[in-house]
Amino acid sequence: MLRAARIKFIAITMLILLGVFLTSGVVIFGLIHKNVSVSTDVALKEMLEKIRPGELSSVEIQRGIIIRTTASGATDYTYDSNCYDEIQVFDIYKQAMDSGEHSGAIGDTFYRIIKNQDELIFIAADRSIEKEFESQSATVYFLVLAGSYILLFFIVWGLSYAVFRPIQDALVKQNQFISDASHELKTPISIISASAEVLSLESDNEYVSNIKQQTHRMSSLISDLLSLAKLDETKELLDNKELNLSVLIGKCVLQFDALAFEKGMEIVTDFDPNILITADAASIEKIITILIDNALKYSEGKEIRCTLKKTGEKAIFTVYNKVSSIKEEAKNKIFERFYRADNSRSRDTGGSGLGLSIAKKVADINKWKLFATIEENESITMHVVFSE
Repeated sequence: MLRAARIKFIAITMLILLGVFLTSGVVIFGLIHKNVSVSTDVALKEMLEKIRPGELSSVEIQRGIIIRTTASGATDYTYDSNCYDEIQVFDIYKQAMDSGEHSGAIGDTFYRIIKNQDELIFIAADRSIEKEFESQSATVYFLVLAGSYILLFFIVWGLSYAVFRPIQDALVKQNQFISDASHELKTPISIISASAEVLSLESDNEYVSNIKQQTHRMSSLISDLLSLAKLDETKELLDNKELNLSVLIGKCVLQFDALAFEKGMEIVTDFDPNILITADAASIEKIITILIDNALKYSEGKEIRCTLKKTGEKAIFTVYNKVSSIKEEAKNKIFERFYRADNSRSRDTGGSGLGLSIAKKVADINKWKLFATIEENESITMHVVFSE
């Protein structure tokens, strides 16, 4: 549980940091791109201001092209020979005119076309240096971002241990307390139970019967508390090996036939044969036993339906039983410790409210999925999805 919470903490923190880095990157590159656009507009405007009546050959420009075509078809031009040659100049001019756009870019050259009644003026500016700077900035920022992100990941990973250490220590102390208290309670409960048995030999009245009933209930509660504490502390060593799930669950269900008969109920099964899975047999027996015992305790009908089906790479076991009344929102709460949908019913059956919590813990340890579905507030189905 703590490991999952720590991983979630790391994932959320890293996602937040990634969002911050990406947002800052968008802002930075937006500013750089805007600066390039502004500098391009300024360069084109300066070239346009240099155009005067007469030949353009006398106009000195840097990293640009100016072509003027009169209404009669005469063409005059000038360009920076350090950036372009004559073939490139007229190739850019032709592409720009063919595009039909008044402004745009051809490679790293940005241009504008100004038309009036007397002449057409084509101006273009080379922005290769600015675009190269923009590209290099992106590369550097990406490398810095990647390096910083990796470094921050290890920092957050280390901090997660420090953040969750007090919680882990508190849980360990809590489980140790539960374990110690349960062991300490076992002795007086055993003495009370033995004394009640002796009293029942002399006078088996209502009061003695109540003592016996409550000591038995207390013993079950202590046993469940110890099971939970053991699961929380050690996670139990799993003995995973290939099992015939159909046979193993069939044996578990068969053990409850006599109890179901005493209660006037019937357990109906529908199992796919020979479903093989690699898993811990003890965990499977524990979770199946808890679910069927729970169904027998709280069922309001005469029939409990158990199914086992193979779906792709997974096996799904379900237990269905009728209930007098249960709300839809209870399907998640029933796995909480000491939760009881019906307190009076729980007292009658002797339930401690820990059975389904233990089943959920077993499922989590084995990385199985355990959940409940409720139909029309009158029936509940427990689902266990087994996966290797």
